[in-house]
Amino acid sequence: MKSTNHVQEAILVEILILIGKSGLQIEEILTIANKRAEEYRKVKGLIQKLYVKDNSTGHIGGVLIFDSKENLEAYRNSDLAKSTIEAYKLLEPPTARILEVIKVLYEDKERIISKK
Repeated sequence: MKSTNHVQEAILVEILILIGKSGLQIEEILTIANKRAEEYRKVKGLIQKLYVKDNSTGHIGGVLIFDSKENLEAYRNSDLAKSTIEAYKLLEPPTARILEVIKVLYEDKERIISKK
């Protein structure tokens, strides 16, 4: 068995987590997410976007997984990213966290982005 002390290049990803409070109902949020989905499918380097809700606070958010820091930063500076507050009627700018994956449990890339 091969042992390494670093994440292999093929599975390095950058994660952007956005959390905010919307003035919309969840059904309206999902309708907007569906309308914007094709735009997100065109974002360079975006591997996956997860739409999330915190049931304890009612906050909504997105977990965006990118193939590189450069593509994540390009997205953050894009018109699509800048339109998020208005599109989802956020009551204040979302909290943003950028995380670098330093280790994965499953080294199979497909396992990272889909449940099997």
